[in-house]
Amino acid sequence: MIGINSLDIRARAILIAVLPTMVMASVLIAYFTSSRLSDLEEVHIQRGKALARQLAAASEYGVFSGNLESLRKLSNAIVIEKDVVRVVVISPQQEILAESASPERAASDTTQPLRFREPVTGPGVNIEDPFLENTDIGPPPAAGQRGEVLVEMTRDSLRSEERRVLRNAFLMVVAVLIASIALALRFSRGISGPILRIASTVSRFGQGELTARVPVEGGKSLRNLAEGVNDMADKLGASREDLERQIKAATCELLEKKDEAERGNRAKTRFLAAASHDLRQPMHALGLFVAELGQKPHAPDTRRLVEQIAVSAETMENLLDSLLDISRLDVGVLDRQIKPFPLQPLLERIDVDYRREADMRGQRLRLRATSLWVESDPLLLERILHNLISNALRYSPGGTVLLACRKRGRRVRIEVRDNGPGIAPEAQEAIFQEFVQLDNPERNRAKGLGLGLAIVRRLTDLLNHPLWLQSHPGRGSLFAVELPAAAPGLLAEGKQPAPGHALNGLHVVLVDDDELAVASTVGLLESWGCEVTAADSEAGILKALQHAATPPDIILSDYQIAAADGLEIIRQLRAHFGLPIPAIILSGDTSSATASAAQQADIPLLHKPVRPARLRALLQRKTQG
Repeated sequence: MIGINSLDIRARAILIAVLPTMVMASVLIAYFTSSRLSDLEEVHIQRGKALARQLAAASEYGVFSGNLESLRKLSNAIVIEKDVVRVVVISPQQEILAESASPERAASDTTQPLRFREPVTGPGVNIEDPFLENTDIGPPPAAGQRGEVLVEMTRDSLRSEERRVLRNAFLMVVAVLIASIALALRFSRGISGPILRIASTVSRFGQGELTARVPVEGGKSLRNLAEGVNDMADKLGASREDLERQIKAATCELLEKKDEAERGNRAKTRFLAAASHDLRQPMHALGLFVAELGQKPHAPDTRRLVEQIAVSAETMENLLDSLLDISRLDVGVLDRQIKPFPLQPLLERIDVDYRREADMRGQRLRLRATSLWVESDPLLLERILHNLISNALRYSPGGTVLLACRKRGRRVRIEVRDNGPGIAPEAQEAIFQEFVQLDNPERNRAKGLGLGLAIVRRLTDLLNHPLWLQSHPGRGSLFAVELPAAAPGLLAEGKQPAPGHALNGLHVVLVDDDELAVASTVGLLESWGCEVTAADSEAGILKALQHAATPPDIILSDYQIAAADGLEIIRQLRAHFGLPIPAIILSGDTSSATASAAQQADIPLLHKPVRPARLRALLQRKTQG
């Protein structure tokens, strides 16, 4: 059943107009119909009684005189009256003197007929006439005796009249209903029409058409409502125009700020590019000079001074790498190179890089071998693990640091554990923020800048590798990185690393347009026993090698050299000698474009400043075959 609340306003108006009218009309019609039916019943009964009284009065002489013929005529006269079914005249001795009936009417009446009895009264007649003694009418009735007449009537005409009255009542109800609905429709249009037009106009307001207006019509209340809606539309239109002006002004301001931010971003990008190249170049040269100086014999005091310079140079390199990495991650210029690779070589490189540092600190660095393969960016993952191992060694003096992997379903979990002082729960989120160091309130630069874990968080977010930390004060810490597992692939068979003197006599071609970088690299390579041919351009190196009897053993080239690039110089040298000469790219440019170009050319890339140990290991690996 549909509830009243679900009806619209027009249906409600019609219902309100029709319902009271129909209730009142139905009550009145029912009352008057009931009265009319009662009157008809009473008239019918009174008519039957009147016929009986009339017959009784007319039958007095016949009853008391015994005139049966007269009584038959009277009963026949009464039985032909409307609705009369049977007429009986009864003597005082309860004998039937005359009886008349209408068979058709008796058959049509389905209910018990109405019976009207009336006594036949009178003083009686006593006639002493011998002539009458032999008649068949019997002796006259004694004084005080009475006869009786019976008139039976059907209700056929009464029922017919009742049906006519009820039919007229029903027709009156229908007529009232139709008339009330017609009036309600007429009146509802005057009420619901304006309201529906107001609702339609308000709906157009909601769609942004604030120029629409409601026609002012109807009674006082509806006119006030229409005028109020139109006034609201005027105010909304004015507010929208004012808001549009404000939005336009704010948009212009935002565009200006956006342009300013983009200019600042371009300036930051240019700074990063300059820092990646111009700042790394002297750091690269400084590191190589210190490495070469460290290989020469020195007095104890001088040896200690050289070692301190080497430590300071390495600290500066680490700080520069951290600052540039944070800036590149914030700017979003760092790209991912996702591919499957084995974890074991990466873990071995980390072990080589930090074994000596751990031994110098009196710590144990434990590595669990693994045959697992993962899918990630190997360079960025290596940087994540470098920072986690470095952080663990820094905060676990005299303790043990464990690097291990385990497989969990289709994921691989890499864990770095230490038994250091641990981290309080309230500080575990803060350590991933920039420049936060819990045990370095004096900001000792020897302990770093507090950027290592911030870089770890940004790199794991970039690679979509979940990062976990579990730590309790006094019970050490566990850092874990989870990444997708990969199916093992094929790797070229590794060879045993060459001994330390394997670089003796190695012919190295060096191409770099930075004088300090050339001088430091040449000095370091010659200290390793290498024969070096150096130049600052493609033309210069080709000229230097034009009379060479044999091709060089390996090519070292900067990536950015004047108008050319290192990859093109390597291609030219290989074409000149007609051999796929091993090559290494050295570059201060850390952009993803440079890494991608070197990867496509299948040439290893070392970012400046290059650590001497890594350069020597790569030279040995590239020249083994």
